[in-house]
Formats: sequence, structure tokens, C-alpha cells
Amino acid sequence: MEIRILMQQEILEALHLTWDVFAEDVAPAYTPEGVAQFQEFIRYENIIGMWQNGEMVFFGALDEGKLCGVLAVKATGHICLFFVKKDWQGKGIGKMLFQTVYNFCAQQLRVGKLTVNAVPDAVEKYRHMGMSQAGEEQQVNGIRFVPMECLVSMSMVQSVKGKTKTSVIAAAVIGGIVLMLAVILGGIAFIKSIYRTVGWPWEGYYRDYDYYDDYDYYDDDYGYGDYGDDDWQEDDGSSENHSLSGLNAVEEYIAEDLPYEIQEETYDYYDDEKTSTMVYFLVAYPQLSGLKGADTEAVNRAIQACAMATVDEIYTNPGEEVKERVLKAETPALISNVSYKVCYATEDFISIAFEDVRAKGDYSQYKAELRTINIGLKDGKIYEVKDIVGLNSGFLDEWLEEMRDEAENDAFLSEISKDEMKAALEGNGKDGIYSEAFFVHDGGIEVGYSLDYPEGDPHDLGYVWVTAPFDFDEIEEFISDRDFWNRLDR
Repeated sequence: MEIRILMQQEILEALHLTWDVFAEDVAPAYTPEGVAQFQEFIRYENIIGMWQNGEMVFFGALDEGKLCGVLAVKATGHICLFFVKKDWQGKGIGKMLFQTVYNFCAQQLRVGKLTVNAVPDAVEKYRHMGMSQAGEEQQVNGIRFVPMECLVSMSMVQSVKGKTKTSVIAAAVIGGIVLMLAVILGGIAFIKSIYRTVGWPWEGYYRDYDYYDDYDYYDDDYGYGDYGDDDWQEDDGSSENHSLSGLNAVEEYIAEDLPYEIQEETYDYYDDEKTSTMVYFLVAYPQLSGLKGADTEAVNRAIQACAMATVDEIYTNPGEEVKERVLKAETPALISNVSYKVCYATEDFISIAFEDVRAKGDYSQYKAELRTINIGLKDGKIYEVKDIVGLNSGFLDEWLEEMRDEAENDAFLSEISKDEMKAALEGNGKDGIYSEAFFVHDGGIEVGYSLDYPEGDPHDLGYVWVTAPFDFDEIEEFISDRDFWNRLDR
């Protein structure tokens, strides 16, 4: 099952699905007036105007490429359509759609609430997803509904079942990916709508759609019989069985009583003067304050440089290859959307992982990558894979086995030799496809690659990055730098 933002050419199919499910499951409970109002609301001519202005985003659930569920949300965080085909109801698809949209509202729209006008029979199901009643039942134009809402918090962001491990491009649920697909979906208009939502000065951008606001309650989720049977908790909408992936799955370790503070800084830039090239950067990264006996400026510069690597490559100091790509692109774009996780922090060491969704000249060639920085805080030493483990045949054999287990494919990386694998782990990856990365976390150390296969490469399994997990006991025999090892709390 794939959950992603729908493209313009898919909107009409989404509206057909919406009407088919509505007509069979919902219309019998509506008055003729209510049915007519709903039918008018979902006319393609009405919906596509809001879509093109970036005021509404459609998410779809696709089973082997076949659209089976739809959820539409406004830039204000209001769910206005929510339907799943009958043959796919009761399989948790509604929950995946809902969590994906929740993530989107938290990470990209940055709204404080997610709202919905629920048909009365769906109220209990929304409660199981963490929403609460915000008002009494109402009836407008022949349609009964109950206003509901839930607070949106980054702490409740979770990856979505359907695609596992780090296959975030296909799943489109890890924050940066969602934004990039939104950029492809709505272009500059959608970015403007995001800026508007967080209070940036796009004066006069929004059109007044009060007429349509009267009909924002066509959000049926009938037939989701598994809501009450699954492990969703009524208080917060979480699931005991919810699988995490990507950086969300990394269990961080932050030592108690650190002598320094970790604060977040953000570089955000949107060039609204360039009409031919989309330029948009949103880069989050941590900065440290209160370090003792250390060159704090040097440490923070190194962390910032890692986060800003793409901005530097494509905008601050662009090479000829980037310039040529921009000139040849049908829709030129320079984009970097970076999120991060502090995976491990002690008095003398910090390990940070960054996920970057970027377009390096052409937005049709959006990709994502993993970058990591592992740095000693007293001396500013930056560690790479080749610095911490001996890349001998014993390590490579065990590492490759773990990588293939993670990728769930025994042929993963079979296109390169062991010598080429070693070279990539030393920072000399073949054709830029394999970029070494490692990070430390609560359970041990993960070593692997950020992957950048050419389009259409048969060896591409859809993973943005894959890392082999080692617990501290497993990797100790391969550790080559005892100074690094001694910096860790084990």
C-alpha cells in the first residue's frame, strides 16, 4: 500500500471515487438537498480551482497503483473529503491516510489543529484517531455533522505502515518528502500557501471561499470497521502496533545533566523575485550553547555546514553542472528541505542525522538523502566510518549481511564488488551513488549508505538510505579508534 500526494491528472479519478462511495454509503442518510449540495461541491471545476491555488491537497492510498482511498485537506488543516472504496474498507487504510495527513499538518502546514466536520456515525471512529468533539451536532443545508478537532504536535508524528524501513520516497510521509511532493503538486502557489499558514506576509494571496466552507463536512469514513478493533487509543490516536521507519525509528540517547544546551535553528529562504526558477530552502539544525573547554563556534559551524551542504552546493557556490541542469530543466528548481535528529549526545560527543529532500536544478528530479555528523565536543574532531572501524573482510562480510537483512533482499548491493563497497565506506563511492554514513544511538551504531541511483536503475529498491545496525557488543571487535569508543556511554 502506497500513501502519497496525488498529482493534478489524478484529481478527477479521486473525485469519481469520492462520489461512488458517497452515493452508495452516505447519500441514503442525506436529504435530497444535502446530496445536491455535496454533488455541487465535488464538481471538478470547483475543486481544481482550490487545488491550483494551493488551498487543498489530495492524498491517495494506492494498492499496486490502483486508487482505493482519498483524503483531501485544506491548507488550514481542515479535512474536507475522506473516502475509501468498499472493497478496501476495514483494512486500516483510513488510519494510514489520517496519520499521513496529520504528519503533513505538523511538519509542513504547521497548523496547530486538525479539524473535520464528521457525519454523526463517524464521530466514534474519529475519536479513536485522537480527535475530540468541538461543538454540538449541527444541520446545514440538509446535512448533519459534528465539528471535531485535535491538536497537532510534532511529538505525535509517526511513520505510516505500508512502506517499511527507509523507503521514504515511495511512502511520502517523512516530512521533507511530503513537502517535495507538495512542491511538485502545486508549485510555487503551494509553497505560498504554506508560508501564509505560518503567518508569512503573502498579502492578498487567498481567495475568499466562504461558499465552499459551508460544505467542508463531506468527510465520510464509513466502513472502517477496524477502527474499533485495532489498538488505537482514544486519548491520543496512537497505535501500539504502529511501525516506525527512517529517523523516526532511531531510539536516541541523550545523557542526563549535559553541561550544554541543544537548541534548534532554522534557515528559511524563498526567492519570490525569480519567476523562472523556484528557489526554496528550509533547513533545520541543532546548535550547542554552554560548552566548556571547547571551541563552540567551530563545533556549531561544522554542524551547520553539514545541514546546509545542499544549499551550499546548489545556491551559495554552485558548480557548472548545477547551472547546466537549471538551464535545461523544464521547471528549474533549487530546493533543500532538511530535518534532523540528535541520535546520541554525551558530555564529549554528539551524533546527528539529517534527512534532506532536495532538487538540484530540476524539480522533476527530486530526491532525498541522509547526511550525518559525528563530532567530539572538546576537540571538534569529526569522525567518519573509516575512522572508527577497521574495514577488513570480516567487518565487510558481517556488514553486508546486515545491510541485506535491512533491505530484505539478498541481492542488495550485488552490483558492486567488495572493494567498491569498502571504497564507498571510505568516502570514495562509485559515481556518487553510495555515500557513507553512520550514527550512534541508544542501542549501538549503524553504518551504511545514503543511496542516489540513476533514474531507472534496476538495482534501485526505492530506499533513500540503508544502514546496518550493530549493538555495542557486536561492533566492539571492529572498532579501530579507542578514543572514539571511550567517548561513548555504553
